[in-house]
Amino acid sequence: MLRWACYLADVPVVLQRLIAATHRVPLPRQAEAVCCLSVLRRAICRPEAVRTRYFMLTAETQQALQMLRLRRGTLSPTTIEHMLGPIRPLRELRLDRRPRTVGETLVLLGWLLPRPARPHHPAGWVLAPELRRWLPKPLPAQAGPVPDLSAVATAPALIATYTILIASAQRPLSIRHDRSFTGPALRRLRDLAPGCDPELWQWLLPLLVDLRLLQRIGATVAPSPAFQQFLRMTVAEKLSLLRTAWECQPRTERWLTRLRISVRGLDWPALRRRLLHWGMMVTSSGIPVDSSFVTLHASFGPLVDGTTHCLTPIRRMPWTYRSQQRVWYAAVAGPLTWLGVLPTTWAPTTTMSWHYDDQNRLITTPITDVDDDLRTVQSWLTFVGVDQSVLRWQIDTARIRRLLAGGQDLSDLARVWQRRLDDQLPGWVPTGVVPCARLITRTVLVCDTPTVLSADGCRSVVHRSLATQIAPGIALVTPGREQALIRTLERTGVLTIAEPEGQMPPPAPASFPAEAHVLPPPTQVNASSPPFVSLHPTQAAALTPVVDAAVSSDEHWCISDRLQEEGNRPAVVPAPDPARLNDTLQQVHTAIRRREALLLSYQPPQQLAHERLVQPLRIERHGERWLLYAYCTTRQAERCFRIDRILNLTRLSRNRSARQPSAKGRPQLQRTGNGGGRLSPSQPPSSPDGRLLRIWMTDS
Repeated sequence: MLRWACYLADVPVVLQRLIAATHRVPLPRQAEAVCCLSVLRRAICRPEAVRTRYFMLTAETQQALQMLRLRRGTLSPTTIEHMLGPIRPLRELRLDRRPRTVGETLVLLGWLLPRPARPHHPAGWVLAPELRRWLPKPLPAQAGPVPDLSAVATAPALIATYTILIASAQRPLSIRHDRSFTGPALRRLRDLAPGCDPELWQWLLPLLVDLRLLQRIGATVAPSPAFQQFLRMTVAEKLSLLRTAWECQPRTERWLTRLRISVRGLDWPALRRRLLHWGMMVTSSGIPVDSSFVTLHASFGPLVDGTTHCLTPIRRMPWTYRSQQRVWYAAVAGPLTWLGVLPTTWAPTTTMSWHYDDQNRLITTPITDVDDDLRTVQSWLTFVGVDQSVLRWQIDTARIRRLLAGGQDLSDLARVWQRRLDDQLPGWVPTGVVPCARLITRTVLVCDTPTVLSADGCRSVVHRSLATQIAPGIALVTPGREQALIRTLERTGVLTIAEPEGQMPPPAPASFPAEAHVLPPPTQVNASSPPFVSLHPTQAAALTPVVDAAVSSDEHWCISDRLQEEGNRPAVVPAPDPARLNDTLQQVHTAIRRREALLLSYQPPQQLAHERLVQPLRIERHGERWLLYAYCTTRQAERCFRIDRILNLTRLSRNRSARQPSAKGRPQLQRTGNGGGRLSPSQPPSSPDGRLLRIWMTDS
């Protein structure tokens, strides 16, 4: 039997009820003393109850308990009064249960109990031996000042966060269905940050998705608009945000499930809070990490108990002492080190400001000094990796030229360069608009008989392989559909003459009713060459008489304009004007709210602009693109339109939009006279040839 329970049995009943009232334990009034003692024992004589109550006490009371813990035997009333202050009699404590001294607090808790006088033992006060053993031991005092981890090294989780966000901004990272990176994405991240733990990438991805710093786009992830707000935070705020996201996530931990420890009934946020608390105590007290578990277990008790395993009833300790030790050191090597709770092994760098290396054309930016300027830098420069606690960027003139050709302004980069590096942009950086040429190689279909493309047998199958019909008998073939077009024309009885590359087409025989020439692209060019439009002289000589014979002189200028328009079409749609884009978005929002139809002038890729009558349904944003989902009356189905490709739109009011036919105009059903609600055919209309019989059903 517990010595503590024996001491409680010897105290007066009044003190027992005072102790029960302090712990808020209801005692039956008419019950026997043994029953009341049993209820009180189950409530307070437990290690968990002692540790919980101990950490709720003030620092002065905890210090007094540690002093009493070192004193053995029964203490005299004079010693107790000198150490803890005077203790009032029980009749006064019964009238006023608010403790006035530390001694009265311990008496009302049932920890300091009076002992009656016995032979050879005077009356005094005693602390139960079980209580001495269950009281948490104080942590060792810190010899020096608490180290500032933010000044020593940067948390690996913050370094990996920047790497993932910047890498996905330049090119989206591919992921699996279980929200983990694929093999190519992992290899790309490891090349950028070779010093990070390989398991850190998979552990960090769900946190960034939960914080909405990353958004899923199909089977990839890319930064969300919240990325800019994250960059404006300080380092402490970013680390606190990552720690809170890890603490509150309901998912299991891969580093813990690999230990093959039962997680039945485990409350993951409660366990993570305790791990974070233990890690902060190790850092603040200066405890060696290798022996930290023994010290923390003696000071705070077991790592898991009924608080961490509250989802199912437990009758014994969920994990053994050895299992708790394995979990603690796995957390030390994993999340606690990644989040910067414990010191890392990365050494600090001497570069604490932005630095430019003119020889290698590299810019280094410290992670501790990352703000909204990173958004400007990452759009113009190429991210090459992270080295300890700095980000490294490569200046690529080809990338700058492409952005300048797309209409981007270099003034933002020049402003950041002046503010961060206190210098102007280097002279070799292109600042003006670079001349750009486009190379478009298309296959031209020329028919000797212009009516071939409009014949009934060719209309539906041939037109699938044609991009644009310039004139009767002349059309541009969709890239990649040349062979399919040749097979289709041969099945319909049309001789197809495909000129080999670099040769003239042979004379065409006249044994077929119609002939077609397929002129391939003139030459093979490198994909990196600047694009332009050209035809081989022999091909131009073969095409000119066919065009002149197929059309009149009035239509010749129209065909020339169409050819010039097709050749000058840009390969990439230029960036839209922000003001025009905002105006288009506002009009589409208004049309959706008022349920109005829209008449769009739409520019599809590699096609001419045309009009579409649509009924808008919703607007979604995917990355930097705004998409309009609407019902197209031309296709008779739901279609998706990019808003930046809408050249013009007109809102049609509801009275101008197409309406369904009214009930008066619909054919009515005619019922039979037997009252059974059956339908009977009406008199059919007369047919001249008598081969078609139509039955009109009317409602009687």
